Amino acid sequence: MDSSFFQKKRPWSHYKDFLLQSYLDPYIPKVAKLKRPILLVDCFAGRGRFEDGERGSPLIIVEAIRKWRRKGMNITGRFIEADIENFAVLNEALNPHSDYCQAMVGSFEEHLPDLAQFARQNTVFLYVDPYTVKGLVFDQMKSVYDQIRNASSSVEILMNFNVAIFMRWALAALKRGSEMPDEEAIESMADDPNESVEHRTLSDIAGGEYWAEIAANDELSFVEKLQAFIGEYKKRMQGSFQFVNPFWVKEKYHHQVSKYILIFATRHPDGVRLMNDFMCQARRKFVAKQFSDHLLFDLTPEEEIVEPDALKDGIAAVFAQSQTCITRLELQLRLLLRGFFARLTLSEINKAIAEMLKEGRLFSSTGRTRINNTVLLSDRPFS
Repeated sequence: MDSSFFQKKRPWSHYKDFLLQSYLDPYIPKVAKLKRPILLVDCFAGRGRFEDGERGSPLIIVEAIRKWRRKGMNITGRFIEADIENFAVLNEALNPHSDYCQAMVGSFEEHLPDLAQFARQNTVFLYVDPYTVKGLVFDQMKSVYDQIRNASSSVEILMNFNVAIFMRWALAALKRGSEMPDEEAIESMADDPNESVEHRTLSDIAGGEYWAEIAANDELSFVEKLQAFIGEYKKRMQGSFQFVNPFWVKEKYHHQVSKYILIFATRHPDGVRLMNDFMCQARRKFVAKQFSDHLLFDLTPEEEIVEPDALKDGIAAVFAQSQTCITRLELQLRLLLRGFFARLTLSEINKAIAEMLKEGRLFSSTGRTRINNTVLLSDRPFS
């Protein structure tokens, strides 16, 4: 990979740090209730720290492990790095924490079989932030997911997928011109967007041949092809996870093409609810930095603002499609799946539900407007 990569962290990389650090803190005590050892795995760990002094993901994860080990939790970390020089630096950075953190030399693919075995006895969180998209071989990763699923263990994954690089390769493989917008300079990491990548390699990454039909579709723009691809990729991940949520990260708001996509996957509703609030915070910080911070007027684009009436209409639409009463928790999840993920916090959703209860547009099984997540709701009065 480019030796300059670890000189300074890219501005858009702070999204990954924010979400990783924010999520691990509530995640660890939550899954500790399962009474299994907890294993955090950084699958493309790098050096642990950038030359400008900023922490990389390994040290962010180490800090979370240290905090909760002091409180008696059985939690360890494994940090995988294939590059020998990077591994040496990483190993030195992790040496003070060697009792509970292990640096492992080798590629992600080489360690996947071991991870699949660990997953049978451990609660596992995978942080997958590769230098190269080629490291994301779908069937190999699915073997880990399936081991965990078969063992009834908990697994969650936060993965960085550079889908723009993938689609550039796909178009090149089909010998088609690229529709990449002019303003976009792809953050390639170890990947060359103009590299020739074989059809088979692309199918291995995608988990099927569907990418070729999407790339060849003349009716789709480049951005629409990215969205269509992630939609299909998400469906394949849903074979192992109940909830799969992509978060598109741009360098500038006006850019059409994202730098990368963070894909969060979990089998537990608490996971998607927690990550929703953190991704919502990240999105709002990004928008505020460009449109309202230190400005006389708030220039936030209208599409970033979810009006209360639009949210209430979304709630009403959920009940219009539901044949039974549902709890507030289930209503939250259905709203997140209907396009409100990373756009509204749970407290904002709960506020709208409370208002609709007061307005007589919703009804609770308790007859009260102040409720918790277990209370049943309906758009018709309870008998």
